[in-house]
Amino acid sequence: MISWVIGLLAISHAAKAQEIKVQAIALFNGKAMLSVNGGRAKVIEAGSSFQKVKLLESSTTQAIIEFSGQQQTLTLDGTTFLSQSLAKGPVSDGNGRATLYSDNSGFFRSQGQVNGRPLSFIVDTGANLVVLSGQQADSIGIDYKDGALSYAITASGETPMYLITLDKISFQGISLNFVKAGVIEGAFPRTPLLGMSFLEKLEMSRTGDTMVLKKR
Repeated sequence: MISWVIGLLAISHAAKAQEIKVQAIALFNGKAMLSVNGGRAKVIEAGSSFQKVKLLESSTTQAIIEFSGQQQTLTLDGTTFLSQSLAKGPVSDGNGRATLYSDNSGFFRSQGQVNGRPLSFIVDTGANLVVLSGQQADSIGIDYKDGALSYAITASGETPMYLITLDKISFQGISLNFVKAGVIEGAFPRTPLLGMSFLEKLEMSRTGDTMVLKKR
């Protein structure tokens, strides 16, 4: 069996400001029950906001939320921390070039698509592959258990992972076909990792809190 390294981009963390805690209490298709800062939970529909947290979309397994320009994928009973961000949003020139800005956690996050289905990513140069959790794969209809069984090296040690090929990944105006990916059963990673099986086909440069991706 081949073992693959699944990392998380090593970036210095910026100071946090106005941090909030968001928890998914219940998830439905097109709706989610969210609690903000431990307060009373409320059911909101996709496209609506609750205490400045916007629900972009939801299924029975995950929700994509946005706060101050940051997007996060939230699983059932999952909790995430978000900060008021002054960073700019990602910019695509429509010609295969995208500019990303790190959030207050120091990560480069943005919305993308897998096989035409929306999915939020963290850009991760420390991951050999694009990596999804089993919950995320299920939510967008990927039958990953037909893939070859391998192992991923994570912070918790070796864990089983299914190797598959995704028909298409689109990220900020950059689209690639037949991208190798790994799927780890369960809820890890909380947010899909846009790893080197996608990034190695691009030109990448970083200056401070800005990263530029360009299709070769």
